Amino acid sequence: MTQTFTLRRDVAAQHVDVAPGGEIVLRGKLVCSTDASVIDAATTTWPAGAPGGASVDSGGLVDLEQGGFHMTSRDPATHEVHAIATGDPAPACALAGVEAPCLPLRLLPLARSRLKTAQELGSCLHGGITVEVPDAVLPPVAPAAVPYVQGAAVLLGASVLASIGWVVQRRRARSPRGRLLDLAKRTRAKLVAADPVVAAPLVPAVEAALGALKRRRVDAASTEGQRVAEVLRRVELRLDASAVEARADREQQAADELVREIESALEAVDEVDGARRGGA
Repeated sequence: MTQTFTLRRDVAAQHVDVAPGGEIVLRGKLVCSTDASVIDAATTTWPAGAPGGASVDSGGLVDLEQGGFHMTSRDPATHEVHAIATGDPAPACALAGVEAPCLPLRLLPLARSRLKTAQELGSCLHGGITVEVPDAVLPPVAPAAVPYVQGAAVLLGASVLASIGWVVQRRRARSPRGRLLDLAKRTRAKLVAADPVVAAPLVPAVEAALGALKRRRVDAASTEGQRVAEVLRRVELRLDASAVEARADREQQAADELVREIESALEAVDEVDGARRGGA
């Protein structure tokens, strides 16, 4: 039986009772009444009227990785996110004093990107996100179902093979090479959405690093592999900072334009008033 509860926004992080390998599904969205942005568990969607136009950011309300989860899929259109508990350390849970795995909120970075406080952002959000935890426990087989045990065994065998495949894939992803490949792919994805001026000199280098890793020209566990990882982390941090700065610049530009329009309108009103007084 599936357990369903509402994601709380009055706490820094919320524990989820799920074993390693267990899946959770987050559904729903929050809408900010001041800028019409839509925030779900893993993405932020900006409307056409936002500074910079319509866009989708890869950051949502929940920091799944820091909470001990690995996101397997997300849909910005339906606002549905699937994630699996990894059993890995969850720094955000420890920081919040909550048992892992958990769902830590990203209100502070989301607020900073809007030049707001976390409290100001929280007051403009309306809606909700639900968390579903499917129950993996199977009920006992009824006596009348004994003739069908063989068929069930076949299905169970298929499930076991699928589970083994997932474990193998997960081990590869958690290996030094898997983590370094994930870092390179994540950095490349951020370059696609970055300012072209910033991205232009970085794209060839990141693509070359990714190609070298795929061809195993660099051992991820070696000293040279660690050097590559450190450089990629620096690039990722620079891109994150540039994205925040770019959004702040766009917001400031939009605010400047609005102020100039209002001031021009006020000057026009003053001229009309002056003309009326002169005619009187």
